[in-house]
Amino acid sequence: MANILILGGGFGGLMTAERLVSLLGERNGKHRITLVSPKEVFTFYPALVRLAFGDCAADEITFDLREKLNELNVRFVRGEVIKINADLKRARIAGDDFDGDVSYDYLVIAMGRRLATEKVGGFFEHAHHLLGIKAAHKFGAAVNDFKRGKIVVGLSPQAFLPVPVCETAFALAKKFAEEIEKREVSIRVVFPETIEKAFGGAAIHKKLEKVFAKYKIETTLDFAVREVGQNQIISVDDQSIEYDLLMLLPPFRGQSMLGETSFTDELDFIETDNFMRVQNLDKTYAVGDIAAFPGPKLAFMAVRQAQVAAENLAAELGGALPSKFYYHDIAAVIDEGGDDSIFLHYGVWDETLYGLKTGKMWSRMKNQHDQLWEAVRDHY
Repeated sequence: MANILILGGGFGGLMTAERLVSLLGERNGKHRITLVSPKEVFTFYPALVRLAFGDCAADEITFDLREKLNELNVRFVRGEVIKINADLKRARIAGDDFDGDVSYDYLVIAMGRRLATEKVGGFFEHAHHLLGIKAAHKFGAAVNDFKRGKIVVGLSPQAFLPVPVCETAFALAKKFAEEIEKREVSIRVVFPETIEKAFGGAAIHKKLEKVFAKYKIETTLDFAVREVGQNQIISVDDQSIEYDLLMLLPPFRGQSMLGETSFTDELDFIETDNFMRVQNLDKTYAVGDIAAFPGPKLAFMAVRQAQVAAENLAAELGGALPSKFYYHDIAAVIDEGGDDSIFLHYGVWDETLYGLKTGKMWSRMKNQHDQLWEAVRDHY
């Protein structure tokens, strides 16, 4: 019997557990799968922009993680990961469910990214973001109270998540369309480098810039935010942009408790091979935002990485060598809500564009994706 420990209850952790249970089948009873997460609630992060603008409720984009895992016969432990001892194959957990060391034979690290708000001075005091239920509600309330002035929406350096920035700008432009025409409200999107670099090198800038222009959204490129003041953001080269309402995604980092380990990069993300195995660690995998891959960090990638890790881990349990290969690409819909919604499919590693299309169909497909999520949530 093998003890399989999954650290993290987001897309990467949950999908790894689901896929492992499916792959092991009758063998599942011979092994014990444990998932550790600091939260009992799973949040469908791609819908947080919709939540902020009142297009859905919080209970429509969340479900009880413990109940879901019980259905899968996976043990759930609510707690924080304090330390991983790879030599002894133990993880130190602190929480209400358990407080102590958990031993494992196989480990999957899916702890996600940390919002490093401390890297941008004044962020906590002055900036909104929407990467969480409370944060999305708070930003939505600020939008509803806003009457006139300058709105800035942007990415900090190393934020790695451009899609919600674009979708937020489009949602704001539609909400304040009359005020924009009257020049009572302006909207500006800020990127730390080029739009191509924000999307991992994909040549999407022409289509996005066309849609931004249609909605009278101004764009500022190569503006790396260093500091947030009460009414302005300041770049690393001391340029400034004034605002009355700011939504800024902060820098991303790996988990700080991994910072002193030998298998992380300079941003504390975990380096893996193409089988999703952690470099130089036996029987250890990493998936999702915690994995050190270039370009954006999207739910689509976490799901595919989880599937690869689960298949290779199942192969190891069966005495075979890992053979499932992860290919790093982007597949995303930037939902404008209508004819200008954009579908992007791009291979980051080989810089190949597989699809870049605009049309109402992509907005409908994203809505259908959300409806499918709701059906899955209600089933469990």
